[in-house]
Amino acid sequence: MDKNVSVYRRGKYEILYDPEKLRIGFGVYLLGLWGPLIVRPDGFGIYDHLRRGLAEDRCSDMILAALMLVMMNVVRMMPHYLGAFLIDESIEFQKAGKRRFEWNVWLTFGLILGMYRLIDIIHGASYDFGFPALFTVSVILLLSYMNLFGVSPFNKVIVVMTMLLSIQWLDVMPALTRYGFGRGEVSRDIKTFAFAMGEADTLTIFAVCLTVIFTFASAMQIALLWKEHKLRIAGEETRRAQQNLYESRIEALNMRSTTEAQSLVHDLKSPLTTVQGLISLAEMMEENPLIREYFAKITKALSNMSVMISEILYENRKKPLNMDDLFHDVLAQVSIMIPAEMIRYENECPEAQILGNRIRLVRAVINLINNAYAAVDKKKGRIDLIVGRRNGGIEIMVQDNGSGMTEQERVQAFELGYSGAGSSGLGLAFTRQVITAHGGTIGIESEKNRYTRVKILLDEVREEEHDGNDGADGQDSGD
Repeated sequence: MDKNVSVYRRGKYEILYDPEKLRIGFGVYLLGLWGPLIVRPDGFGIYDHLRRGLAEDRCSDMILAALMLVMMNVVRMMPHYLGAFLIDESIEFQKAGKRRFEWNVWLTFGLILGMYRLIDIIHGASYDFGFPALFTVSVILLLSYMNLFGVSPFNKVIVVMTMLLSIQWLDVMPALTRYGFGRGEVSRDIKTFAFAMGEADTLTIFAVCLTVIFTFASAMQIALLWKEHKLRIAGEETRRAQQNLYESRIEALNMRSTTEAQSLVHDLKSPLTTVQGLISLAEMMEENPLIREYFAKITKALSNMSVMISEILYENRKKPLNMDDLFHDVLAQVSIMIPAEMIRYENECPEAQILGNRIRLVRAVINLINNAYAAVDKKKGRIDLIVGRRNGGIEIMVQDNGSGMTEQERVQAFELGYSGAGSSGLGLAFTRQVITAHGGTIGIESEKNRYTRVKILLDEVREEEHDGNDGADGQDSGD
């Protein structure tokens, strides 16, 4: 099954289908209704060859009549058998997440029998669903089970045509008539002429030879298609592995850069402390009120910078954070990469507070928004960012209308190194680590090809709960 699939879900049953391939398959399948009108025995000169062969006692005319019959049947049958193959290949039935291929079997037999019935109703032409038809359907089901989605349509046409040629020669073998082969009117006439001319054995030998040749050719083609399919899959897996390796190296470089940046930030604390001391001393010595006001503003800015440095260096350091301020920082950062019209932001409790590390919480929420952006259509995508009081705490919800997740992907989403998009798989693992460190919970709800919803629940803190505790979140006394 290809990537561009749609899903119809009803309870524990799912139908995965490729709409484009399904349309093409039905288009080809319905062409079979025109077969009896366009492809007729008189158009191939079958009975002319038989009469001439009988009149002149020439075996070659009988062989030509058999050849014309096989070609006529292949041309007639090609559309609905190829269409059934394409339809079957474009649909996958699942129950509780497991493929149920037996439903494809019923679908394929239903399509072929349905076409035979329609032809009989519309044209009054009775097609025989005998052993050759059963063999043909069985091979189509085998091809469908092999999932040859990466193989070119032209190659699929060739393999179905060769397969039909190998099977149709069974219908003209006089020796197989007693076993249910060749029950069509034209097939019976050719075999009757063969007996009348005394050339039944010659026709059988010729048909056997061509059956063996086309069967061998069909088997070789299927083997080559399977090899081509495997090579495509291996190439795709190699490409993904290389991409993952590249992403991991980039992430490793980023982590190394982050570590080096943390060391540099740590080194900033010493000169910052010196500057704070000098500003405080200058403020005490200054008598001009306007300059003392400037000194006070500089001192406040330095204090804020010191708190930010502490939040970067010490991930467990937390302070009361206003939700409106926190998400102002989040939106300011994501606006650089994501169009503002794609994000719908709603904050039901802007005055609420949580106890947390501003920098790490902002980074955690941005990771979720970036994941949502990667999953949605860049023209029709929508990302909802909603904050409110739920279940006795503050709930942060990030929801998108993107590609969604399967149950297995949802379960593995927070595993370190797992990624459904070819990235390093560190983003969601980091987000859960941050939320857990803040005493919160995080969960994912998703439906494939419909939506993904991530909910974070954090404890709300009241004013009286953190009064007098600001000293724990102030500046460090030293290194």
